[in-house]
Amino acid sequence: MVVSYIFDVGDETVWSPALRVGRSYVALAEATAAVLGKATGLEAISEDMYDITPSVFADFTRTLLAEYELSKHFVGRQLLHGVLLTSLVIVQRSGIEIVPETEEQEKLWISIPEFSKSMPT
Repeated sequence: MVVSYIFDVGDETVWSPALRVGRSYVALAEATAAVLGKATGLEAISEDMYDITPSVFADFTRTLLAEYELSKHFVGRQLLHGVLLTSLVIVQRSGIEIVPETEEQEKLWISIPEFSKSMPT
């Protein structure tokens, strides 16, 4: 019985959420990537395991961040928020640095450490 997901970068697990959370994240990330015209960098290895291509995933996350910041639509931003925070944590755990470039991004970055604590590896 599969009870959790595993997201790996190389030989390192960067996130191991509960099954439903992992499935939800993948579905949301893939749907968002389709809307943005980007690849996620998530590659299914098995039903419950994904390899992440760091450079592609970082590009997806940067595009997601730009879309989040440019959007003036409250609901649209809220829909992107969870996928974005989760993606930013994964990017950081992958050893890729995305630096906040605006005051609004810095406000978002403040929530990353606490959010990260809820993402087991």
